[in-house]
Amino acid sequence: MSSTPAHRTDGSTEFDTSLQFATVARRKLFESVQFLGFWTAIALPFVYLPLLYQGSLSPTSSSFAVIVVLNLVAVFVGHGYDRP
Repeated sequence: MSSTPAHRTDGSTEFDTSLQFATVARRKLFESVQFLGFWTAIALPFVYLPLLYQGSLSPTSSSFAVIVVLNLVAVFVGHGYDRP
């Protein structure tokens, strides 16, 4: 038995290559989204905590609620970033 794939005339090796490309692209996209979620979760408190301190943002406002929910979503999305 040889370890090289047999080239068929039905184009299955082209399909395999396309499938491998799609798998790698999906993994890279997932890693990028995790990266963005992780760093967004870290950076957002540096934005809204000073605004709360200055009084520019009220803890009872809807914009504050949106920022907190966005931060929670970012924590959820980025929680697995840089894990083996």
